[in-house]
Amino acid sequence: MSAPNIYMNPMMINQMMMMNQMMMNNQNAVLARLTKEYKLCTQDNDLIQIGCNFGIENNNPFTWRVTMIGPKDTPYHKGLFTIIITFPPDYPNHGPEFKFTNRIYHLNVDFENDFGHICINSLNEWRTTGRVKEKPIYTVKQALFDIFCLFYNQGVESAYSTAMAQDYVSNPQAFYKEAQAWTQKYASMN
Repeated sequence: MSAPNIYMNPMMINQMMMMNQMMMNNQNAVLARLTKEYKLCTQDNDLIQIGCNFGIENNNPFTWRVTMIGPKDTPYHKGLFTIIITFPPDYPNHGPEFKFTNRIYHLNVDFENDFGHICINSLNEWRTTGRVKEKPIYTVKQALFDIFCLFYNQGVESAYSTAMAQDYVSNPQAFYKEAQAWTQKYASMN
């Protein structure tokens, strides 16, 4: 059986070539933006002060590895937490996905269904719509500061586990101790 004879008129060929060129131009623009943002983040004094360190995961500029140190006066103190940032091919039309790779005992981090997913309204909105309503320009830097604020705050209203949220509300000291234990077990710098 021979292959079917498919005829493509010159107009169709020209359109396909134009589409391929547009896709390559778009990818080059995204890579240029990611390169610029990466450089800005790695040199940002504010991010350095909160203990952020950056790397590219598996030589893929669309996947960044960020480590963040748990701050004093939190149960996450002295923990080294790793976050993987995965950028979509159409960035910045849609924001990246942020996930913890090590376990963290926190109401707003999922370790049952979507391992490490961070539930912050701004991150979810950015990922799905490409923007955040209350912030006309939202950046990786702002997202990392929102994540850093999680070390200080537990969002009971957006908790992944109702039982964990009830435990947090009824006995915050026990919750704090459990979070410290998880930090020692899964994020210790020792």
